[in-house]
Parts: sequence; C-alpha cells; structure tokens
Amino acid sequence: MVPRPLVPAVDATSVSVGEWLELQVELLLDAHRRGDRVAAQLLSGSGVSRGTDEDLLAAPLDPETARKAIAADHGYRDWADVAAHAGQRIDTRFEAAADAIQWGEVETLRALLDEHPALIRMRSPFVHRAMLLHHVAANGIEVERQLQSPPNAVEIMRLLLERGAEPDAVCETYGGGRKQTTLYLLVSSAHPAAAGVQAPLVEELCRAGVRVNGLDDDGVPLWTAITFGYTDAAEALVRCGARVDNIVLAAALGDLETVAACFAPDGSLVRDRPGIPDRFGPDGPPLPPDRVLDYALIQAAAHNRRQVVEFLLRKGPDLEFREPFFDASARGVARHFGNGEIVELLEAHR
Repeated sequence: MVPRPLVPAVDATSVSVGEWLELQVELLLDAHRRGDRVAAQLLSGSGVSRGTDEDLLAAPLDPETARKAIAADHGYRDWADVAAHAGQRIDTRFEAAADAIQWGEVETLRALLDEHPALIRMRSPFVHRAMLLHHVAANGIEVERQLQSPPNAVEIMRLLLERGAEPDAVCETYGGGRKQTTLYLLVSSAHPAAAGVQAPLVEELCRAGVRVNGLDDDGVPLWTAITFGYTDAAEALVRCGARVDNIVLAAALGDLETVAACFAPDGSLVRDRPGIPDRFGPDGPPLPPDRVLDYALIQAAAHNRRQVVEFLLRKGPDLEFREPFFDASARGVARHFGNGEIVELLEAHR
C-alpha cells in the first residue's frame, strides 16, 4: 500500500492518541518543508491559517502552529485538550481501513475486515467518533481523510454494508445529533459529488434500507441535498422514495405541476395549504409567508429548473431576497452553479 499523506507509519496494532498526533505534527512540519499542498489544505481546512496554498506554504510553520492544526483537525480545542485524551488508544487497523476507504483500496479493506470483523462496528477514537461507513461520505472527519472520493466508492460502501455496517448509525461530526448519519454527511459533501459518485452512493444506502426521509422522518436528507445544491443527490433521494411535500422542494426538483398547485386562480399563493413550509428547511429559521415565493425561486434557480423559474417570475418575486444559509439571491445561486440561462432570465426581469 502506498504511504498516504500525514498518516503515521507504525508497526504496532495499537498506539496512544498522544503518540499518533505527535507523529502527525512531525509529518505536517515535514510536508510543509517539502511544499506539499496537503500541508496547506490541512492548515486552512482546520481553520488555523488562512490564505492560498502558495501563501501558506511560503510562510514559516512553527511546531506550536502545527500542533494547533493537528488538534483542530481531530476536533480537539487545543493541544491541552489533546493531552487530556493522550492516553486513549488507537487501533491502527481501523486507521488503515479508513485510509483504504479514501483511496479506493477495496482489496486492502476486504482483507482487514476478513481478519478483523470487529472493525465494522468500531468507532474512531477522535472527537467525531465516525465508523468506517461514515468515512465513505468524506465529510466531518480529518482534513487528510477528505482529499478525495475514489471512483469505486460504491464498491467500497457495498462491502461495508455487506459486512454489517449500520446504514443509519450516527456519529459526532459537527457536534453530533440525529442528523449525523452517513446519508446526511453524504448529501452535503463536495468530494463524492466531484467524483460523480454521490447519487450512486445514495442509491446504495437506500438499497441497504436507510431511512431516506431521515431518522425523525422530517425530510432532512432531501432538504440538505437541495440546500447545498447537489441536484443529482436530490433526484436520487426522490427516486428512492424521499417525500416532495412542499413548494420549495418541488421547485428545486423541477416539479412544475406541484408548484403551480400552490397558487390560487388569481395567481396568489395559497398560504394555508399543506405544501407551504413555515421554515427554511426542516429546522432552519422561520420562513415568513411573504418570502415563500422568493425562496422557491432561489431553489429553482440553484437547480437549473427553467420552467419553474419562468412560472415563478410571473408571480412577482423579490429578486433581491437572500436566503439565510449562504446569503444568496436567485441570481447569486444561478451564477454560482453556472446556470447561465437562468441568470439571463433573472437579469431580464430586473
């Protein structure tokens, strides 16, 4: 197996958290000296430093800053917090399995699971407490484990599920809670989307029986995919049975019939019907009734739904309204996602 960035090479099957992270500090300092972009990505991704890769690699890196970055990378407040957990043990076989997931080394992963079946139920000792299945989403874990999603990620996921991975298990990413499932992490992750495997991974989880509408049946996965602009993932969720039960979701998915049904014959929005949401997403801030039209337009523009955009423009939306998650207007999201025709439509109605 090829050595991976910032992964300590140790012979023992178990080392302490303190030993592992000290080794990572040395690896980070060495990578920075060599001009390895992974060092810059870790420094910026951990929130310790800001700037371009070139700027971060050109600036000096001292051991104290490297320790701050490694601590933050693993979810610790600082190096003193690391010291408080330094005696906890790391199973290096679990770490090897997590690396195999990121780099698509399915036979390495299979051999590890054959020899150590308990790995499938094991959790990372770090703050996120992710299981191996969560690692497939490449989200909320260490920066060096979010460098890519492999093209054979579906095969990797299938193997984990066949070996008994729990599709709906939660972990402690982003502070924990019932949203932190593999499905939620997957449909908000840039790396599977960039690799073209996000939608197939959604479908693989659904074949394994994942709760497609979320653990609390509140539609969190679909809302999340739509909010983050992952159209393919949203469409995969709907194919797998996710509910499209309001005008905003319907607009994002290009369902003009459902969108149109939310308006009265006089063209006004029927605000007391079931398809009119009262919040931005399932647990976002309140959505004022007079902003439902504007928010539906934003999502239709984000997901390149021309017919829906044309229809909603005839209802007199406020094109300057910005949604609360990314502070984006309809024009802004259309530009961000490269939906040129939608930008032109919106510009024509200014």
